Amino acid sequence: MGQTAKFPISIMLTVRDAHRHVAWFRDVLGFRLEEAWPDADKPMWANLVLDGQSVMIGQLMDPAQAGAMCGDDPGAKTYMETLHREFEANQRGVGICTYIAVPDIDAWHAQVQKRGLQLPAPKNQFYGLREVPLQDPEGYRFMFYTLIKLAACQSCGMPLADAQPGQMYCTYCTDEHGQLRPWEVVLEGTTVGYFMHMQKLPRDKAEQAAREHLAKMPAWKSRGLVGSH
Repeated sequence: MGQTAKFPISIMLTVRDAHRHVAWFRDVLGFRLEEAWPDADKPMWANLVLDGQSVMIGQLMDPAQAGAMCGDDPGAKTYMETLHREFEANQRGVGICTYIAVPDIDAWHAQVQKRGLQLPAPKNQFYGLREVPLQDPEGYRFMFYTLIKLAACQSCGMPLADAQPGQMYCTYCTDEHGQLRPWEVVLEGTTVGYFMHMQKLPRDKAEQAAREHLAKMPAWKSRGLVGSH
């Protein structure tokens, strides 16, 4: 997560009340209204930006009206009718959570709280983010976050003295592409490199100690690989 969450995103949300939604993102969450069509007072579409990340808002339209705007294109009309039925039948954004990066999640959280929005306190996660979840007025889910420096490798527990923000693993636990090595490789390295060479344990006891140690690490606990052969 920490390695892929660095890149800006651009999304579009369809809503029942675009004017209300635009105002909420601007006045509560701190986005800047960059563009609106036909205007900011009665927007059918708007683009709001926060630190280079774009959230576009689209007003829900009657399918016939939308088809006419597309030059009475039958294909466009059918497409809009399908979107309209899906919107009416489903909860907003089920299964989707959009991540928005901010320079300082604690400062952003304090500002939002002052504007009247009550949110959970920022929380550090083992994947290198300090984050706050929220839902917008129509139920779309967001996660606002800041990359953080982790004190220890989330695979083997080794200190990460020179880690970059969002870095989860040490160089011993990653390959040349920065990806986490397989369980067997990390287990062997922990067994031999730490418990045999540094702790002077015999092979059998070293491997058992390595398994018990890795069982406490977020990388392997979450993947359900601890104890596998």
